[in-house]
Amino acid sequence: MRHVVFLIAVYVFNVQYAAANEIISPSNIVHDTTDIIIDTFTSCLDARTLLPCGWHADRHDATKFFLENEKGNYFVKIQTLGGTAAIGKSFEIDFQTTPFLAWRWRAHCLPLGGNETIKKKNDSGASVYVFFPGPLMLKKIIKYVWSSTLPLGTKTVSPYYVNLKIVVLRSGNNGLGEWLNERVNVLDDYKYFYGTVPQKSLGIAILSDGDNTNSKAEADYDDFIVYKN
Repeated sequence: MRHVVFLIAVYVFNVQYAAANEIISPSNIVHDTTDIIIDTFTSCLDARTLLPCGWHADRHDATKFFLENEKGNYFVKIQTLGGTAAIGKSFEIDFQTTPFLAWRWRAHCLPLGGNETIKKKNDSGASVYVFFPGPLMLKKIIKYVWSSTLPLGTKTVSPYYVNLKIVVLRSGNNGLGEWLNERVNVLDDYKYFYGTVPQKSLGIAILSDGDNTNSKAEADYDDFIVYKN
């Protein structure tokens, strides 16, 4: 459960700090004027945390993240052995007008037997979280996941937190080691889970973990962009 508590805490305690210090990375891709670039990553590192500029983590998680360069392209790598690692970035997006979130990821190693519906196996090789305001200090969260075992297309709820909803985009070892593009309709997913339209988002987080299965998880993340259509 630690990673769920941490992710919620990031946006309770750090959202104002992150918003005040956010640096939007430039992109070498030509986009429509309605596109919103969350991050495509550059060589920029926060001198204090050594994390990509604008991103924040629990101090124990920071050592599990690496900003890497591959043929001139920067991206974030998460690597953990029997642990959990998550970083978040604050951003306010109206998904009612720009409903599509896209990114690239590349999983190298999935947690052995990970299953997001079972507490003792609740590990994810790669995942992207979108945060929204919720009741009191809690948040409404949608988690897009590359699962070790859950079937592609599964839509379910976390066994730890009722307002953490899960959508399985990739399953198993097919595609490991390859950069794969994802594009999700956050507005439709929010309406499916919560039965209403969302308020503006609070932020995004990425997480890979293997703490419940005591196994390795490793994945790369890049090019987070919001599109109108």
